[in-house]
Amino acid sequence: MRARQSEIERRGSRIFELVDKHPEPLFSKAGFYQRLMALSMRDERFKVQLFRFVDVLPSLRRSREIIEHLNEYFSDDGFGPLVGTGVHLARIVPWVSGPILRWNVSGMAHQFIAGKNPDDVIKTLRKRRSQKIGFTVDLLGEAVVSEADADEYAARYLDLLEKLAHETKNWTDPLGKNSELFPVVNLSVKISALYSQINPADPEDAIAHLAPKLRPLLRRAREVGAFINFDMESYAHKNTTLELFKTIFTEEEFKNWPHAGIVIQAYLRDSEADLRDLIEWGRKRGRRFAVRLVKGAYWDYETAKSLQNGWDCPVYFQKPESDANFETLTRLLLENESITAAFGSHNVRSIAHAQAFADELGLDPSRFEFQLLYGMAGPIKRALVEMGYRVREYCPVGELLPGMAYLVRRLLENTSNEGFLRAKFAENVSANELLRDPRDLINPAVVPTRRDRPGGIASPDGKNSTSLDIAPGDVYRNSPLVNFAYKDSQEKMQGALREVRKRFGEKYPLVIGG
Repeated sequence: MRARQSEIERRGSRIFELVDKHPEPLFSKAGFYQRLMALSMRDERFKVQLFRFVDVLPSLRRSREIIEHLNEYFSDDGFGPLVGTGVHLARIVPWVSGPILRWNVSGMAHQFIAGKNPDDVIKTLRKRRSQKIGFTVDLLGEAVVSEADADEYAARYLDLLEKLAHETKNWTDPLGKNSELFPVVNLSVKISALYSQINPADPEDAIAHLAPKLRPLLRRAREVGAFINFDMESYAHKNTTLELFKTIFTEEEFKNWPHAGIVIQAYLRDSEADLRDLIEWGRKRGRRFAVRLVKGAYWDYETAKSLQNGWDCPVYFQKPESDANFETLTRLLLENESITAAFGSHNVRSIAHAQAFADELGLDPSRFEFQLLYGMAGPIKRALVEMGYRVREYCPVGELLPGMAYLVRRLLENTSNEGFLRAKFAENVSANELLRDPRDLINPAVVPTRRDRPGGIASPDGKNSTSLDIAPGDVYRNSPLVNFAYKDSQEKMQGALREVRKRFGEKYPLVIGG
């Protein structure tokens, strides 16, 4: 283990040497976005208000509305030194300040959004090609609210695929080795954009509606030699996404197609079990598939949602726990050569660990890839390319309004106290500290509190109690609603419905007052 840590430090130091040749503009002191990030990192209240303002801005039509919201969010006396002058000026000349604010926030969004439409994003992809960086393109927008919207998204995915395939028909793999594992065209798909009625309590219904919408896209991807990746979203959709993936790619039509992948989120406590299940499924299927390993981008949402509903929290509470699990899953992926591995991380320690372990196994660097987000970690991408590794950039495409959720996740990531990019480029934390083994950073004294599952009269396993007996010294707590993200909850619901159906057609007299 010590030898591996030494190798990780050696490789990480080399990455940092290359990174230091190129400054990271994301955390420079110039520019509207950079100034907002600096303010957000200094003041947590300002960050919260900023995110609220950014979230609502695309829906504001008139300059006066923009200024009213600016005033409401930032008129607090405590923000005076930060934004007081700007708010005062905006009140005086709203017809000037409103459009300027919208323009600045739009510019901030396009720091992370590769283009407004397929034609727009192709310009970005051409530039990346010259830098030997591949792409995976995703349509911004998630959780559609109508089937009309879902059908529109399905059509847009097909249109995007056609345009990417046409543009790149003469493009070649930058490494020129094991290129059959990595098609040039790579499309990421979110299932919540394709069906408006996804219900964790009924995954079979979701799969029955999603599969017919995905099959035309998959057929066309196979015809043009493209790759389709199933993105992972919130925990509520996790099991449905996994089952959908396994269902479709076990079908006769697609069971031999290798250019499909799915995401595993390392911050989830059950991610190792999910990955092992996928590996076993792949072994039975007998055909290669891909896994994109990421840390996960919904930590704030998952913790808040769990606390609000009194549920077990599905994510690790400490970032080093997620980092350590990422390394565990990295080893599991690299040990299974029938899986094409993609490591999605900006953390140099995580990247160096993957490099070191792959070298231990004697794997050629061209057999796996590193994926990083558009608009972030540019120096790390350049360093990896210079070191001869395969690099792919996650490129969202779309308008500002449907992209707000994505933008806010990026803002959260870049201002997080524990974010790697902030530590390296904004706070200048030493390389030795950044390359420490995450297992050594886990605080054993920090354990999940009972607040993340304040069930009725809660039992030790967090299940609801039917008893009204309260133990001495305990207090009554409301029983949480059932969390249908869990398979056992889904199975119990299905069983209850089967029992109820047996009694359909009987007469039940209405009795009131005895």
